[in-house]
Amino acid sequence: MEEFDKNRSIIQTDQERIYPGTLKAILFDMDNTLFDFIAAKMEAFRKILSFIGREKGDIAEEPSELFRYFLRGTYGFEDYENIRDYMQDRNLFTAQGYRKCCEIYEQEKLENLELYPAVTNTLDKLKGLGLKLAIITDADKHHALARLTKVGLLNYFDLLVAADTTGTKKPDPTHFLFALEVLEITPEETLVVGDSIKRDIVPARKLGLKTAYASYGDWRPGEEADQCFDFRLNSFSDMLDIPGLL
Repeated sequence: MEEFDKNRSIIQTDQERIYPGTLKAILFDMDNTLFDFIAAKMEAFRKILSFIGREKGDIAEEPSELFRYFLRGTYGFEDYENIRDYMQDRNLFTAQGYRKCCEIYEQEKLENLELYPAVTNTLDKLKGLGLKLAIITDADKHHALARLTKVGLLNYFDLLVAADTTGTKKPDPTHFLFALEVLEITPEETLVVGDSIKRDIVPARKLGLKTAYASYGDWRPGEEADQCFDFRLNSFSDMLDIPGLL
């Protein structure tokens, strides 16, 4: 039977209750879990379209038009080829203009990163509890380090597992298994926090890890339907109410 504590916005199941002091580590997704990455990408798209408009005349499109190219799955979610296709489909492509758009994309999405409320204070408290903290991300190591440095979080984490660390991306379980081995912890001692049901929560649960769904950062409509998570976080600081941390 499921209990719902409305005051704490956390779902907890009786069969998978975490008892006090049992958690030793927390594995965090990065983008849209610690900071709003989609908002930063959208701002980058606005700047790209502004640049193209100055070069070729006002194309009068919303940033969502360019974002759709990144959502197709033809290339990676961060691949510059998405920008190339967008420009070519509109007869706007030049080699010089394309290079400049890629530069704008990288600069603006990094500069516009903003932490969710209370992230720093919450991480301070988690570190004070002696928990091991790690990042599990599909970004490559170079971009992950740049983002964590930009928002001032790099020194909070004991381990960074990036796409080029394991050669895989979630929902492949290799990221999680790698972290468990390096940190010398068991699934029962570990909590995974992420904004994607399919890429974070489902693979973690299959390995026996506890899961906290960062609903505040989930920009994918419809993924939550199964509610296949141990805890629901409506804000980052809700983590401090999860049993087993104290």
